Amino acid sequence: MEINQKKLENNIWKFYLYEILYSLMFYTPIIILFYQHNGLTLTQIMVLQSISAIIWIVMEIPTGHFADSIGKKKSLLITSVFATLAMIAFVLGTNFYYFLIATIFWALAGAFISGADSAFIYDTLKSLGKENSYKKVWGNTVFFYSIGISIASVVGGLLGGFNLRYPFLAMIPFYLLLILVSLSFYEPEPRETFSKQSSIFNSMKAVKKSVFQNKKIRQLLLYSAIIASAIGVAYWLYQPYFKLSGLDAVYFGLVFATFNVIKALSAKYSHIIEELLGQNTSLVLLFLLTSLCYILMGNIIFIFSFVIVFIFQFIDGFSSVVISDYIHKETDSTIRATVFSVKSFIEHIFYALMAPMVGWLVDVYTLPQALTVMGIIIGIAGFILVVPFLKRN
Repeated sequence: MEINQKKLENNIWKFYLYEILYSLMFYTPIIILFYQHNGLTLTQIMVLQSISAIIWIVMEIPTGHFADSIGKKKSLLITSVFATLAMIAFVLGTNFYYFLIATIFWALAGAFISGADSAFIYDTLKSLGKENSYKKVWGNTVFFYSIGISIASVVGGLLGGFNLRYPFLAMIPFYLLLILVSLSFYEPEPRETFSKQSSIFNSMKAVKKSVFQNKKIRQLLLYSAIIASAIGVAYWLYQPYFKLSGLDAVYFGLVFATFNVIKALSAKYSHIIEELLGQNTSLVLLFLLTSLCYILMGNIIFIFSFVIVFIFQFIDGFSSVVISDYIHKETDSTIRATVFSVKSFIEHIFYALMAPMVGWLVDVYTLPQALTVMGIIIGIAGFILVVPFLKRN
C-alpha cells in the first residue's frame, strides 16, 4: 500500500515534467516560414490546418473512451509516440505530402492527450484522497506548460534564424524523453468499477446520462466552449490589432512571450483567486471580462494597447483550471476522460462556427467594429447562460 502511495505521489512531479517537455514546441514562431520555404502555398497550409481540425474533432470522443477503458497512462504514452513521429516527419519533410503525414501524427497526439491528461492527474489525486487540491495542481501544470511555451518561442526563433529545420530537430530528443516519462507513470485505480471490455456504446450511454441529463455539467460544457472559442478566435486577431495600434512587428515575439507568462501566473494562482471569489462570482467574472476585453480592444487603439490582451491571458489561465475542476467534481472516474473529450469536441465546434463569423465581420466592417460586436454578443450569451446556472446553485 505504501509503495502504491509513493508511486501515486510521484505521478504529480512526473506529470509536471511531462507537460514541460510537451510544451517545448520550438517550431511555433517559424512554422509558416518553414512551410513556405519548402514550397507550400498559403492554401496548402490552410488545408493542413483543416485536416488537423477534422482529425481532432473525429477522434476526440473515441480517444477519450480509449483513455477511460484502456488507461490514461497508455493515452499519454501514445501521445508521446505520435508527437515524436510528427517531429521526425517534419525534419524529413520537403513537400506537402510529408507535411500531411506530420500533421496527421501531430493531430492524433493532440487527440489522445485531450482529456486524458486532466483525468489522469485528477484520478491520481482522488486515489490519494487529495482531489480538493486539483485546482492547485492543475494550475501548476498550466503554469509550467505556459512557461515552457514562452521559452520555446524565444529559443525556436533563434534556432530558426540559423536553419528553419533546426527547431523541429531540437524537439526530437525532448519528445523521446517524453516517452520515457510516460512509461514511468503509475496508473491510478478508479474507485468506481469499470469493465475494460465495456463497449464505446456503453461508455457513450454513461456520458449521455452524465452530460445530457446533468444540467450542471451541460451548462459548464457550453460555458467552457464559449469562453475557449472566444479566446481562440481572439488569438488570430492579435497581430492585425497590434499592427493597427502601431506596434512594430519586431516586438511581436516579446509580447507573445509576455502573454504566456501572464497566463502561467493566472493558472498557478487560480485556486487562491477562486477560493476568494467562490464559484458563482468566478463564472460571472469570466464572461464579464471576456466581453469587456473585446469591447476595450475595439475602442482603445494606441501603441501600448496590447496590454488590454493581458485580460484574455488571465481568463485563459484562470478558466482552464477552475472550469475543469467544476466538471471533474460532477463526473465519475469511469467516464472522466470521455467527458473531457466531449468538452474539447464542443469547444472545437464552437470555434469552427465562431471563426468564420468574426472573419466576415472584419472583412465587411472594420476590425474595431468586429471586436465591439463580438464583445456585445459574448456578453449577451454569458448573461443567458449564467443566470439560470446561478439560480440553480
